[in-house]
Amino acid sequence: MAMGVYKVPKERLHRDFFYLDDEVVINSLSVLKSGKIDEIVSRVTTAREGGFSGELKIPAVDAGVGGNKKSSSEVEEEMVRTRTRFSVFDAWYRLMYEKKAMGTFAGWGPEALDGVSPGDTLEFRCELSLGPLQTVLRLYLWFAGRASQDGNMLSQRGEQRKVTKAAASNIRELLGVMSGGDDDVPLLATPLGGPGPAVLLSATRGWMIGRLGELGGEFGVVAQVVRIVHEGSEYPVMKLTKDVSPTPLEIATLKNAVSNFVEPARSVGVMVEESESVICGPAMIVKPIAIYR
Repeated sequence: MAMGVYKVPKERLHRDFFYLDDEVVINSLSVLKSGKIDEIVSRVTTAREGGFSGELKIPAVDAGVGGNKKSSSEVEEEMVRTRTRFSVFDAWYRLMYEKKAMGTFAGWGPEALDGVSPGDTLEFRCELSLGPLQTVLRLYLWFAGRASQDGNMLSQRGEQRKVTKAAASNIRELLGVMSGGDDDVPLLATPLGGPGPAVLLSATRGWMIGRLGELGGEFGVVAQVVRIVHEGSEYPVMKLTKDVSPTPLEIATLKNAVSNFVEPARSVGVMVEESESVICGPAMIVKPIAIYR
């Protein structure tokens, strides 16, 4: 008898979501087939009424202590929202394929973007990463947070703490993390296949389900194309301002700002190049809708 022979699943039904912008999905599905949303919400509400009766004991509620304790109704509502969120995505995803409205790639190579247009909704599998520059900048922000607190081995005081705080403020501005605004995290995607155009995802932290530290390995991505960067052109990986389209001045300013982090990054073993502040064409810029394993 043959040993160690793996039988491949005929279909991937389970998804471990890292990111899901269900607001986009709900808006899209409400246009395509609003009745489908009513059906899902009705089904989830029924499950809530039948599956969360007073007889059900939720360990997380019983075990809660002090400020961490949630009422059973709060846990109930949270679970219902979660059910609705993933159910709506599944309905939208299947409907997009039924209507042949989802672009896919047979492979990846130099001509992969032929025929792709801004506005297209598409799916691909890839390796995802923050990239060296994002890694070192966000690592510094973590360090600065610890340095500003007393009672740990990274704690700083006096002038040293002020210098670290000022540097962290500059990094937040560079990353576009403004007060009250969304933290858009650029992710670099390497689609599975041969060498080909670069892909940049601009993911909003508010829609992340997983942690950035969990990036690694193969992911499925459903996204909408924002822009195609043609050969010979550049597009900033990070946006200094969200109010205007990228300009040559912004790109030059970004490159100059990043140059200040090259040597410090190398001192902690992270190789960063000034060129990482931009992505060069040919490339595809996309806004993710869902990222999952």
